[in-house]
Amino acid sequence: MAIEIHVDHRAAIIIFISGGSILSSDNILISNGVTGEFAFVTPSVWDDLKEDIFEIEEESFSSSLCDSKDDLLKLINSPTSIFIVLRIPSVSRVIGYLAADMLEGFSEVPGITSDPYIDQGKTIYIVSVAIHRDWRRLGLGVATQKECLRVASQRGFKRVTAHIESGAASRMGLGARVLMSFANWYGTGRTFDYVEFSTHLRET
Repeated sequence: MAIEIHVDHRAAIIIFISGGSILSSDNILISNGVTGEFAFVTPSVWDDLKEDIFEIEEESFSSSLCDSKDDLLKLINSPTSIFIVLRIPSVSRVIGYLAADMLEGFSEVPGITSDPYIDQGKTIYIVSVAIHRDWRRLGLGVATQKECLRVASQRGFKRVTAHIESGAASRMGLGARVLMSFANWYGTGRTFDYVEFSTHLRET
């Protein structure tokens, strides 16, 4: 997961859309007058969304980084997770998603057990973020991550972390701080950074 802007604890950042409750009344201008909205993904809407979400997952990540439907469903069922989608209401289309949960649930991921805040219950870890290939390079991955920071702050978390492709942090404009780097991340031949975001750094 990690961020390619796309995130996955082995691969990259992702955007989701759901039929669940709307997170914000403000629409997001995506491109050429098209607007989108963020929504929570809940177990009750998973069956309606899973094919769209998993299509984005598979096209965004190599096999070594790709989560299974069962992995994603486990996150949706977690009471502490943040699982949101970005959708276009006019066409009922999911164009991205983000999945995150408490840091302590990812001890198998390189670098997590070395995090100085492990076992303090203060950190949300972004497992995965991805955008449909037809909607990339519009800033939607970063917008989705900002939404995650907002939700995490509302829930009382002090920080958000993720593994993202090396060099991406400086391009995101979210004040990310690189804590560690890992070469050949999950056999991809690429270097990924473990980065920290403060929930107070989100732009208003």
